[in-house]
Amino acid sequence: MTRSLLFIGVGRMGSLMAGHLVDSGYDVALADLSPEALEPFAASGCPTATTAADLPGDIVITMLPTDAHVREALLGENGALASRKRQTVIDMSSVSPEATRSLAAELATYGTTLLDAPVSGGMAGAKTASLIGMVGGEPDVFAACQPILEAMCSKVIHVGPVGSGHVVKALNNYLSAATLWTATEALTVGTRLGLDPARMLEVWTAGSGRSHATEVKLPDHVLTRSFDFGQSLKLFCKDIGIASDLAAKAGAETPALDALKALWEGARDSIGPEADITRIASMMEAMQKGSGGKP
Repeated sequence: MTRSLLFIGVGRMGSLMAGHLVDSGYDVALADLSPEALEPFAASGCPTATTAADLPGDIVITMLPTDAHVREALLGENGALASRKRQTVIDMSSVSPEATRSLAAELATYGTTLLDAPVSGGMAGAKTASLIGMVGGEPDVFAACQPILEAMCSKVIHVGPVGSGHVVKALNNYLSAATLWTATEALTVGTRLGLDPARMLEVWTAGSGRSHATEVKLPDHVLTRSFDFGQSLKLFCKDIGIASDLAAKAGAETPALDALKALWEGARDSIGPEADITRIASMMEAMQKGSGGKP
């Protein structure tokens, strides 16, 4: 397995993930549109640039907001494949499975294989290299790249052919959206009845109401009033939208998903697309006070 990597997209999560690869002894080059995001890596001696075309790296890792960003970073005028051959692309973004399958077919004409390997675990998981990776692609390509993924993830699961990782990720975020919304509502109700929110979360986390929302998001990012889980409403709604599109393509009736999509999009429109997803707690509190949803 090559030790030469090119990591594209060193934002809040990407910078932490790339850091684990550097610490694991990989030769990592890094590209990002923000020179400031690249500064810590450049200071440590890593090759960096605002475009990927001239950077080394047999295996390219992308951690970007949308499939359009991924495509441009790889196949654009100054993209990673503009001037040199790459062995494999590992897309760790959360994007459309359909776009991923189309991209894989196009990359194959360059002799480049693709794994879609989105992750779950948020900023906390990125910091501690305890993300959960769900990977789509050819089994032999997955096996070859598994050590790279395990430098960033505590668990990596091959879930099927190319595009499958993004299917599982979209549905994972649908489940996450359901538990965060309902747990926040429950917390709001109990608090209005005079109960201690920390004690309620302690009970729910020990009982059948347990979820990532009760274990992490609410105690660490709502009760602390930091609202800094690290995922924006804009990107969260994008992922819920992908799940909704998948349901439509499957011909499945999903009334709960439909309702949650409307609720989350309403929250995004009320408190702003860049607001953290945990900010819905302050929105619910404000609604109870009759302020029209503005925190």
